[in-house]
Amino acid sequence: MKGNIDRAQRVAETVDLISKKWHPVIIQRLIEDGPLGFNELKERIEDVSAKVLTDSLEDLTENELVERTVISESPLRVEYELTETGRELQGAMEALATWGDRHLDPEPNPTVLIVDDDPRLLNMHADWLEDDYTVERAYDGQEAFRKLDESVDVVLLDRRMPGLSGEEVLERIRGWGIDCRVVMLSAVDPDFDVLDMGFDGYVVKPGFRDEIRDVITDVLARDMHEQPVQEYLALSAKEALLRAEKTRTELRENDAYVRLVERLERLETELDETTERATEDERLRALIGGPGEQ
Repeated sequence: MKGNIDRAQRVAETVDLISKKWHPVIIQRLIEDGPLGFNELKERIEDVSAKVLTDSLEDLTENELVERTVISESPLRVEYELTETGRELQGAMEALATWGDRHLDPEPNPTVLIVDDDPRLLNMHADWLEDDYTVERAYDGQEAFRKLDESVDVVLLDRRMPGLSGEEVLERIRGWGIDCRVVMLSAVDPDFDVLDMGFDGYVVKPGFRDEIRDVITDVLARDMHEQPVQEYLALSAKEALLRAEKTRTELRENDAYVRLVERLERLETELDETTERATEDERLRALIGGPGEQ
């Protein structure tokens, strides 16, 4: 028990040392940009007064976290940088920032990973989305996999890329069970081969601003539904895509498309029956007063 108390006391002492209002900000700025002169440091810290910054730097220097070096005497110019002890705080500061990213933002923006080998189009699409989403960029399939993790909600994926194509990236995403939505972005008009692809949305390049924003909003909203509804919405998107591209004769003569329509009809029937049962249950609860009513 004594060891635990001592450890807790040590944590309290450490937190007290670095938690004074401007101390962690100064330390982080010196981690990112140091060494810095006084004026340079002040410019990087919004709203801090010269006196408060001076006092904070003196405190950090006394505690051997920051080192003050005189560069020239006339005019007097000094630089501040972290000591070796101060630099050891980098891991702790990064851990605190990561924890804050996860838990202090009540509604973090969804993350969209844009994968396209055309930098001009990639940057244009990123500009359209950055106001409402956290945007990550990848310029080929291999880079896409290096950036894919549990934080990615939607992948906006170029279908045709040199090297690892978008179709191969999509296949691996689904094969590996990565939990994200995928919107294909292609200069190729959709054909019946899209029926075998596991995407959630499809946009023909270059895509209009509202079109891309709407499809991303749509695929993200599917997470609010149960699995049968999600499947119905995904298949409906493919059915509408092909109906817009193919003639009625072409659709009727394609076996895969016919099976898609049949699956949609079965799902629609199942969902209607589920809704009817839920409605009937609500009626019964109303008749008997419902659970918990006096």
